Amino acid sequence: MTFCEAYALYGRDSMAIAEACGIGEPEAYNLMAARANRDLGIMPDRERKAQKREANRRWHEKKKAANAELRREAAI
Repeated sequence: MTFCEAYALYGRDSMAIAEACGIGEPEAYNLMAARANRDLGIMPDRERKAQKREANRRWHEKKKAANAELRREAAI
């Protein structure tokens, strides 16, 4: 049984979810906490860091293009 199926069936009972999924109770509790955070709109660190890296990459590419344009204009 998947975590989502067990969560829908047993609610927030971490022991029942762990038993149904064949995982340890601490892992079931962590999965439940992550699910609750997602339901509240809290993004996991991994996704938040990935979005920040992508935003930084786009900013640096934009600045790199602007600097290249300035160098071309200065050469004229």
